[in-house]
Amino acid sequence: MSAIMDLTPYMREYARDFADTGDINWLPYLMYFHPFSYSSSVVSTDASGFRYSEARGRRYSAADLGEMRSVRLLAGSSTVFGIGATADRHTLASRLTENDLRAEFWVNFGGRSFNSTQELILFALNRHRLPAVKEILLFSGFNDLGLARLPTRLRMEHGAFFMCREFFDAMAKKKPSCFATWFRRDAREDDDEDQLTTIAQITFASNLTLRRLDIWRALASDLGAQLAFVLQPLANWVRTTGSPEEERLFADLERGGAFSETYGGILTTEAHHSYAKLLRMGAEGMGVRFVDFAPILGAVAAPDRWLFVDRIHFTDDGYDFISRLLLETLDTKRVAQ
Repeated sequence: MSAIMDLTPYMREYARDFADTGDINWLPYLMYFHPFSYSSSVVSTDASGFRYSEARGRRYSAADLGEMRSVRLLAGSSTVFGIGATADRHTLASRLTENDLRAEFWVNFGGRSFNSTQELILFALNRHRLPAVKEILLFSGFNDLGLARLPTRLRMEHGAFFMCREFFDAMAKKKPSCFATWFRRDAREDDDEDQLTTIAQITFASNLTLRRLDIWRALASDLGAQLAFVLQPLANWVRTTGSPEEERLFADLERGGAFSETYGGILTTEAHHSYAKLLRMGAEGMGVRFVDFAPILGAVAAPDRWLFVDRIHFTDDGYDFISRLLLETLDTKRVAQ
């Protein structure tokens, strides 16, 4: 039996219904979002596709907040959405709500496979659903870096998105139009020769992420909300060797998808330090608090503690552990014992 089937059999549900081959919805502006009104023992979504959270005896979501007068917002991509959690009550938003001493609930604004632009658009399209927002925590950063590895015809000025190659190829095959002609022309480029160096990837991704962060800054200021950006931890950046369970899973995943080959040099600690340094300089320059979470997690995680189900998503214990650590890092008075 594979390590994935042995240790994380519930991951089949995420792969079956929440991946690009599943029951995702194609939406204007966002490109894609989660299945609507989905319900299972592992994951459930509201009528708009937001994942439900469960904490303090309540079940709630971004489009199903009841009479809440104020909230705290957790934004990001699949880690925020909660890939790896065995149930809604184990996602990061749920655990933050359960472990935070303050009254406001944390709302899950995560979108699977989103880049920083899609994270921002998701908020812009759904701001009207929210009451007063006391705090915005962006737990993000890796997808922009990974997508920067794609060639120019897919990145263009504003960055690539997941499934963009299929999108552009499909556009080019449609009835000829100015758009199809443009995409077909760009597709003549040699993608391999056009790939950025690791340093150029880091520069491109940091610039893109900081441009989006500056818009979040303006929005947070208008809302009167606190804002912090947390560079999400990659397993490679946290520790050189994972727990026994992680090493088994990573080996299985490597055989199935060649993660290290796909992402290349950005997985190294040197790339992580360079990326974090640029993000920190940019964020602090605009007055936004920045947290590089990988070294914080690495300093306190026991070598045999099973945190990751893959190199970017967490176990139930991992989500609870990082929720407490996040609250302690941002404010030592926040955490329930």
